[in-house]
Amino acid sequence: MTRILLLISMLVLAAGAAASPSEFSVTTPEVQHLDEVLLKDGTMLSGHVIEIRDDVIIFDSGSLGIIEIPQESIVRIARATDRSGVLTDPDFNSLMFCPTPATLAKGDAYFRDFELFFLNFGYAFSDDFNVSFGTLFPISADVIMLSLGGKLKLIDREEKPVGLALVGSYTLLEDVHFGSLGVVAGIGDAHNSLNVTVNHTYDDDGDTENVFLIGTDAQLTRRSKFFLEYMSSSTLLEEDDDLKGFINLGFRIFGDSHSFSLSGFRPLTDDGGSFIAFPMLMYSNHW
Repeated sequence: MTRILLLISMLVLAAGAAASPSEFSVTTPEVQHLDEVLLKDGTMLSGHVIEIRDDVIIFDSGSLGIIEIPQESIVRIARATDRSGVLTDPDFNSLMFCPTPATLAKGDAYFRDFELFFLNFGYAFSDDFNVSFGTLFPISADVIMLSLGGKLKLIDREEKPVGLALVGSYTLLEDVHFGSLGVVAGIGDAHNSLNVTVNHTYDDDGDTENVFLIGTDAQLTRRSKFFLEYMSSSTLLEEDDDLKGFINLGFRIFGDSHSFSLSGFRPLTDDGGSFIAFPMLMYSNHW
């Protein structure tokens, strides 16, 4: 049970460090995404965010040209719709467990709740470096988990054909210390992507294992997305000759800053019996 909790906590930290509600770039004519800025007086501006600074944002509003908007007058910034009205998933930088090579924009933050018990918080110190903190809901004084994760973006998938990032985490669960270092590569965009992660994990006893994840997602409707993840662990697979890996198949519905995901998490064995899948739930909020 402890090993499973450690494995899930590592996956939560790796995915959490990758979540981002608002990563901005100048939109190409082919994509035609529109950023939206809501002001305190109720005005909604549509256009392209060029740069975000501590005190102002530089915004191309089209008809008004390029303008500077004071941060103190802004309620919300969201890259929300394209010309067809399709929303952008606020969790587009991760699936559920499999991260992507994208990172948060500087100053962004989020809260994610997995299965009610796993709580995850994240913050971006810069556009390329994010941190994540995880813990368990305090249901028992005998079971305490603390995790710290980080992500460093090396290649931006918006600028190059393939994105690349380094991820790492360190977890304390009861008397066990557990860490991981990994590499994430991925292609695609906010609506559709394909990602591969390789994590090398270790503990204080010197035990190591390699965890492999492959994940893909595809936007189905204006507010929904399908995702599929495959995971294998070298140590877990060695302990059970019948175990071929794990699969996580899910569906997400979302708005501008919230999302809810429901998936089925299933071990792949030669003899599946009557077992279908274990339900996984995730809620997220971004600001």
